[in-house]
Amino acid sequence: MDDALLNLLGIPAEDWAQTPESVRLVVQSLVETVESLGAELRTLTTQVQERQARVGQTSQNSSKPPSSDPPSAPPTLPRTPRGRKAGGQVGHEGQQRPLVPPDQVDVPIDLRPDSCPHCHTDWAPSLPDASPLRRTQVWELPPIIPIITEYRQHTLCCPQCRELVTADLPPDAPPGAFGPGVTALIGLMRGHYRFSMDAAEEFLAEVCNLPISSGSIVTRCERVSDALAPVDAAIQEAVLAHPQVNADETSWPTETRKGWLWVAVCAIATCFRVHSSRGKAGLRAVLGEAYRGIVGSDRLGTYKQFAPGQRQLCWAHLLRNLLGLLTRYADDTRWAQRMLVLTDDLFFAWHAYKEGWYDQIALQQALIPVRLAMHALLREGTTLPYPKIAGFSRALLKQWDALWTFSRVEGVEPTNNAAERALRPAVLWRKGRFGSRSAAGCRFAERMLSVCATCAQQGRPRFAFITEAVRAAWAGEPAPTLILTT
Repeated sequence: MDDALLNLLGIPAEDWAQTPESVRLVVQSLVETVESLGAELRTLTTQVQERQARVGQTSQNSSKPPSSDPPSAPPTLPRTPRGRKAGGQVGHEGQQRPLVPPDQVDVPIDLRPDSCPHCHTDWAPSLPDASPLRRTQVWELPPIIPIITEYRQHTLCCPQCRELVTADLPPDAPPGAFGPGVTALIGLMRGHYRFSMDAAEEFLAEVCNLPISSGSIVTRCERVSDALAPVDAAIQEAVLAHPQVNADETSWPTETRKGWLWVAVCAIATCFRVHSSRGKAGLRAVLGEAYRGIVGSDRLGTYKQFAPGQRQLCWAHLLRNLLGLLTRYADDTRWAQRMLVLTDDLFFAWHAYKEGWYDQIALQQALIPVRLAMHALLREGTTLPYPKIAGFSRALLKQWDALWTFSRVEGVEPTNNAAERALRPAVLWRKGRFGSRSAAGCRFAERMLSVCATCAQQGRPRFAFITEAVRAAWAGEPAPTLILTT
């Protein structure tokens, strides 16, 4: 037994020399057992800490969505009371529905008093108005009565050859029993407003007086998907041509296996793609083989195919990561707390830039001390004896340039909120309808999501546009142009 261990046990060397050999062997065996159990205890302690940290992850300190928070998750911090009641405040300008011009009123009803309620004097009908007319307009929906068009195809017998000839349908006749308006409405109900099959059947029958089967609803959705295919392709071209995009992904169940729904958002369009892979193949499905613009994203390894100078890491995700590290190592180190202070300074400078207090150069200058302090803190983090902090620090140092793209390129945001907001309707669709059950369903989902999101960006009404797209497809005409701004 070495001298260091003897000193640790408090056994003088001369006593150890006089100890019988059999006792020495027993003591050495016990020491080895204690060392083995100590190593095992340290391993188990680390595993317990990892499990506790994993159980304690919520949407506030990790990248998990809010819908996954357990009941035990801490509530979000309440807003600081401002001493005001809810609703409109004193002095706030009220909002009223604007009156439509008189020539757009369908049913005008003139109301004139015929006597005085004070002195009971009867008035002549010709008495003129004493003040401007008070107009009260009431909006109402008329009963929805479908317009039924019947094509009567006559069959005639040729006097010359005695063959029977039946008249053809006109080129713009819809395929099937429903026109482009009904088809577009069903596509929107299923693909945007998230109607279930039963709810769509009931709404169409009770509100629109349009009885329809579930099979016909599926067929209408397929027709909408086919009509939107060229529009969807144009949307992806516009996204790929844009110099800046934000990308993200979420799970999307399919018929055969778990798939992924990818999204790429730029200022003028939004493109969705369903793919079986969360790797490079899935990313290429939405951003092509060689996208050269700037990509805003989270820290998923798939995005590392882009150079750090071509990326912008999401600071909202990093903020949640730091909160997770703060929770995990709160009793051991203040490293995460110091990083959070610097992150607050970063967002203060960014909001000052957004409010117009800083221009791009002033933003870069304001971030210089933040960058210097954060770089030093990350280098310190790589030397700390905490695996998560050390790994996090090394990862950020490797992608250092991707943290600051927003400060040098105008229009780039420091967060990936644009992509996450774009995914929100898709997540609600997935939770209510459990993804897609076929390849055709995947195409319908990605095309409807792309077109509806891009319509909102372009200020185009969805129903009118999809109706026109369906009509054009059935008439053999080019698809309408959705993206009017570049």
